[in-house]
Amino acid sequence: MKTTSERIKDKIMEAGVDLVGIASAEELILAYPPRPAVALMPSAKSVIVMAVAHSLGAVYSPDIMLWTRNKMQTSRLLDETAEKISRQLEHEGFLSLPISADKPVEIHKNDPKTGKKFRQTRTVGFLSLKHAAVSCGMGEIGKNNLLLTPQFGPHQRLCAIITQAPLTPDPRKEFHLCCNCRKCVNACPSGALKSDRYDVDPCFVYWSFGFKRLPPVKIREWPGYIRMIRQHTKKRDFLIESGQTYITDVDNCIECMRVCPVGETWKNIRPEEIPLQKSGGTE
Repeated sequence: MKTTSERIKDKIMEAGVDLVGIASAEELILAYPPRPAVALMPSAKSVIVMAVAHSLGAVYSPDIMLWTRNKMQTSRLLDETAEKISRQLEHEGFLSLPISADKPVEIHKNDPKTGKKFRQTRTVGFLSLKHAAVSCGMGEIGKNNLLLTPQFGPHQRLCAIITQAPLTPDPRKEFHLCCNCRKCVNACPSGALKSDRYDVDPCFVYWSFGFKRLPPVKIREWPGYIRMIRQHTKKRDFLIESGQTYITDVDNCIECMRVCPVGETWKNIRPEEIPLQKSGGTE
């Protein structure tokens, strides 16, 4: 049976995936540091991008650990589908590489362009899935630095397959989904989102540890930072939290996702009031 874009998409959708698109491997929009698909597979022709919507109930649940479980389940569905389709493509004669919805990631202490040490260690996916999704017309990247799709807004998880199969790519599309309502900027507890930019360091520190302050650069700032840590230790057990984080990949914040009004599918069931979600970092 001939390998076509339509046939591959049908197989993926039958597995329970909500959205699928195909991009040319050589024409992907790149993030920084750049991670071209052809760097992972020099003979690649296509990148298949898949998305599964989150449970909206989990997004708006009172405790972020309930969201975490849903995130793990959507990742599992995506990864299983990517593995299955990749094996099928290889049986049909096309080298294929599934790119997980979750880990592993590359870890960078220094900027690969300048060699200078980052303020905060960065983690970078082997392929920017949201940029790949934009490349095949799925959506756009919003002010909250998340992929926004017309159907689900920011509420989806992504994975991909890099393959030698010469599939027909989907065209890029021009969207105007982000309405600049500033809800994500106002909801951001770390101050990472600004009207004109996104600062990854405070976002990463709050998302991963629940700390509203970055590790100090100047010696005189350390006493205040230590006091903050002590305040956290009165209510939190970092040893237990670390174990749970490694096992279940707990996040500490998705507030920019929760307040975003984009997504036609959720228009009639999105809660009118969204109280702050409980997390390890909630003070």
